[in-house]
Amino acid sequence: MTPPQSAAGWLAANLDGLTLTAWTVTDGAPAPAQVLQLPDGSPAALAAKLRQAMGGSTFPVVLGGSGLVPPRPVPAVPAELPLSGIRLEGLEVHALPGISQAAPCGVMQCALAKLSGFLQLNPDWDGVVCLPGAVTHWVQVSAREAVSFQSALTGQLAQAAGLAAGLKAAGDWDKAALADAAADGIAKPELLAARLASVQAASVLGQMPAASAHARIWGLLLGAELAAARPYWLGQNLALIAEPPLQALYAAALEAQALPVSLADPAGMALEGLTRSWKGR
Repeated sequence: MTPPQSAAGWLAANLDGLTLTAWTVTDGAPAPAQVLQLPDGSPAALAAKLRQAMGGSTFPVVLGGSGLVPPRPVPAVPAELPLSGIRLEGLEVHALPGISQAAPCGVMQCALAKLSGFLQLNPDWDGVVCLPGAVTHWVQVSAREAVSFQSALTGQLAQAAGLAAGLKAAGDWDKAALADAAADGIAKPELLAARLASVQAASVLGQMPAASAHARIWGLLLGAELAAARPYWLGQNLALIAEPPLQALYAAALEAQALPVSLADPAGMALEGLTRSWKGR
């Protein structure tokens, strides 16, 4: 399948768990992003949301993050990963593969388009790119190549711990409390489970404000993640590509460690990665 030569356009779409971000592109100009929630992870649900994003039109789709095609092993150059043409519930889809790693075992799918876009716009970047999401990835980059990566389930663990403590999914948090908790998490990650239990108890008993509880949970988990990922960020150039809620949380934890960070817009990076893949094939 090849890119159309008419002005009919195409759809750029990136899937992150059950969240689909999509842009219709006509004459090279993308429309504002649409953010759609899938009811489940089935191919039928994905196809229905892609059709909804098209608004009744029928476009070729360039899709990242789907897992519809096998990932490519690292080391890999994200900008050179080939699109695979498939049919999805009658739609013409060009799927971008993710990357995988044998040891430690890992797979990165939804963040690949963002990483690719960032490296296309910053071709001389050498260092580490942190991509938080439902799964967070720390990717070692050298000469435009993803050399290795390490993943963490911090976002999923924070959500579960917050619910257990009776906290709302999205709440205010105290920056100073997060910094203190992150320092605790880095210093003694082996106490993570015990410290989370203490936060839960204090929250349930009304002895800790919600903003402090949110901050303690995130800080402890981020501290443990930073301790595990120390070989990736210590002494490295570091870029952070995350949606606003996660960007602020990760930036605060990194700032508390006096780590300089370059920030990049996740939606812009994903669109850039998908667009370059489409134009280059």
